[in-house]
Amino acid sequence: MEQPNGPKIVIFDLDFTVWPYWADCHLDPPFSESNGIVKDSSNQKVKLYPDIIRIFEFCKEQGLPMAIASKSPETQMYGKLLKLLDIHKYFVQFEIYHRSKDNHMKAIKSKQNVDFKDMLFFDDEYGNIQTTQRIGVTAIHCPNRAGVTWELFQSALKAFRRIK
Repeated sequence: MEQPNGPKIVIFDLDFTVWPYWADCHLDPPFSESNGIVKDSSNQKVKLYPDIIRIFEFCKEQGLPMAIASKSPETQMYGKLLKLLDIHKYFVQFEIYHRSKDNHMKAIKSKQNVDFKDMLFFDDEYGNIQTTQRIGVTAIHCPNRAGVTWELFQSALKAFRRIK
């Protein structure tokens, strides 16, 4: 159920946006899952930021599609993590490859038939925010390696509606 003047799709980066690290640098594959807990080969627990599931569930309940736009070259590793963490089910599209984020947005625009102006994007890297804003995406910076918090998410939705 799309909200009046709300985004038609919400897009998330992964590193320092959904989870608290550069997974391709700070985690050691292979990964394993047992009783809902995912660990890397050094037995480090793979975590998400605390509000992420709440945000994903909110979008799902609102009928708001979500996509991933990650600039990692580790496409297979990230895909496996998304599945093991059981969060792949929330997303309609995965754009995970080492190219400029405007490429990710163009792919999402094409496959989802959504204009840039109808996208809401979260990323921790300010350069990616600037790149996507230049093509008309509403891009929200996740500062201080804190990821997307519930407060930031709600604030971004309100701001999106105001500017539309």
